Amino acid sequence: MKIAVLTPSIMPVPPANAYRQILARKYPEPFIALLAFILGVWLWDHYFGKDAGYAPGTDEVAMVKFDRDFRLAESMAGDPPWLRWVAGADAPGEVRRAGLESFVMLQKENALGERSSEALIVALAEERGLPLLDTMRQVSGGEDGLDLPKSFPVMVERLASGKGAWWDRSVVQAYQREGVSSPDLAAAMKIYDAGTGLLRQRAIASRGTYWLLVGLGTLFLPVALRRLIASALQRGRGYSSRWSAPLGLVVVLGAVLAWIGFDLTLRAGLTAVTSIPPWLGIALDSALRLLPAMIALGLLFRRPSHVARVFGLNKAPSWVIVLGMFALLSWLGQGLNLLMGGLSQADPTGGLSTSEDGPWGLAFATISACLVAPFAEEIVYRGVLFRSLANRFGVLAGALLSSGAFALVHFYNLNGLIGVGLFGFVGAVVFSGTRGLSTVIALHCLYNLAVKLPEWFVYHAGLH
Repeated sequence: MKIAVLTPSIMPVPPANAYRQILARKYPEPFIALLAFILGVWLWDHYFGKDAGYAPGTDEVAMVKFDRDFRLAESMAGDPPWLRWVAGADAPGEVRRAGLESFVMLQKENALGERSSEALIVALAEERGLPLLDTMRQVSGGEDGLDLPKSFPVMVERLASGKGAWWDRSVVQAYQREGVSSPDLAAAMKIYDAGTGLLRQRAIASRGTYWLLVGLGTLFLPVALRRLIASALQRGRGYSSRWSAPLGLVVVLGAVLAWIGFDLTLRAGLTAVTSIPPWLGIALDSALRLLPAMIALGLLFRRPSHVARVFGLNKAPSWVIVLGMFALLSWLGQGLNLLMGGLSQADPTGGLSTSEDGPWGLAFATISACLVAPFAEEIVYRGVLFRSLANRFGVLAGALLSSGAFALVHFYNLNGLIGVGLFGFVGAVVFSGTRGLSTVIALHCLYNLAVKLPEWFVYHAGLH
């Protein structure tokens, strides 16, 4: 009787485990240091490099902010203090002084056009109690070559078109005091006042909704904190709990550097294009935001179903925690503004951008900042970076380190950096406590929506 013997050459070989291979990769410290150095050079250039001055059109954005803020302040000057606080309306004098500060900053950089220079002169004359038209006539024809004041019919036409600002109304009123009038003035002022009334309604409705959410979340905050404290400091389990700090750093650094390269290439290419359709701009921006997350997932996973399971994306968000942490972040933000409001350099635009003007701007802000960005950023900074650092250094240290990195790539002033860092820390704690990114992504979406929607209704939506 003969027994068949399988030779080693024909014996079946079990397939290699792809995830064990990923975990077994070794990354030399000099290689990690090189990636960190390249990213550090890029960050240093953004924060401490030579100031290129204000981008063209900055004064136009600053004018919109100044105009809307002042009109809102004037329209709500007689309202109860609590309602002004809810709507974000300051006293008219405070708004005028803040606007003057912004316009003076732009003037020092020669970034004012004729229209914004006109606004500056009017605001300065009213702040100092100077005769408006005489002040404008003295400035007109000087070294700046300004042709001021514009004629009375021109100013009335601005108001009648719905494009007039509060300083245009001030010039018209100054003409009236000199006895100049027009049969079209009443209709023009009615249009201006209707726009101001609509702005007031939008500010109360949108910002009031924000504070209603904060109030609702405050009720859930004790329950949310109890749920998180009970489990946030526990170590993770499964595949992601075995990611080493070097692995996470290499994946994140490589993904972010690839994003930087793609961003620079895209910007260089767009300089040769006069304009692109709005939908294409949204698509390109979304692709840019998604790129780091897609690279990180490609390096760490082999199937989409594995991503959902490891990151807990297949779990329903805990809305109690979402609302509770949203309220906590909102109150922390208010406290931060009170403590550090005067320490950061003012931004003449207030962080606004013309890319969010009009209906297409609303679509851009909603898709880019409120849907795509939360998913992509949570994958990279909480899902990968925080998880790998927490495996090595613990949850609190991992949360601090990852939130610091998250803040640095957002390029805000000191106040903004601390605010983003606080969000990153809270997001890391929520991820650790819920064992799922779905709750953190929902929190991120809600947080950005609560900023972007009121901002759009007050500053970017037309008033007529």
